[in-house]
Amino acid sequence: MSFLEAILLGLIQGVTEFLPVSSDGHLAVLARLYGMNESARVPFTVMLHVATALAMIVFFMPVMVRLIGGLWAADPARRKQSWQMVLFILLASIPAALVGYKLGDWMESALSTPLLLGLMFIVTGAIVFGTRYARGGGTLNWWRALLIGVAQAVGIVPSISRSGATIAMGMYTGMDRGAAFEFSFLLAIPAILGAFVLELHKHASELVLVRGAYLAAGMLVAFVSGLAALYVLRRAVLSRRLHWFAYYCWAAGLAVILFLR
Repeated sequence: MSFLEAILLGLIQGVTEFLPVSSDGHLAVLARLYGMNESARVPFTVMLHVATALAMIVFFMPVMVRLIGGLWAADPARRKQSWQMVLFILLASIPAALVGYKLGDWMESALSTPLLLGLMFIVTGAIVFGTRYARGGGTLNWWRALLIGVAQAVGIVPSISRSGATIAMGMYTGMDRGAAFEFSFLLAIPAILGAFVLELHKHASELVLVRGAYLAAGMLVAFVSGLAALYVLRRAVLSRRLHWFAYYCWAAGLAVILFLR
């Protein structure tokens, strides 16, 4: 892996991890285009996920502080609201945990052919485009949380965007756009950290194949671009422009199907 490839992987991971265009799909396509060494690329991308997870934690720190502080708040209403949110996050985490544990490795290998990657990009575009017609205003409840959790499980499929699927599901079920955006990423924090622990356990010995300077550069680029992507995504969701990303997904899907072998 060259220094340029490390920077490029970091940029793609940071931008696509949060925008509804699928980071895993982009990384899989890039690896095929450049013929990257799998034993070096996989542990490297695991660490890039750490960088984007840190970006997400920094971005949502005020929300997390408010949520955690509310668990022991003197105000009963605030305390109840915070504990409800924790229970909703736990409930919504179950589908992805089950699917990832049972089928995660199989999905990554069996569903990463160029044809399927391209088709799933197109599916992601359709999911995101449908938010153009969503009408929100509702609040989070147990059945909305569970359906968003199912959407997160679907997001394990390569080239299906986790953020796109979960935000869209929240909007499809009638949630307020801002609330759907916020819950999508509160739900993502334990999911991404859990996936990181599992992947690190599998590939820790391979990290020695990655040069430290390349890893540091890629992680820094992923962190900064990830923060920028979160600001862009929040603005797109709140301004009712999330469906704009569908056009990119459709173009990417067709390009992968037609030109990637």
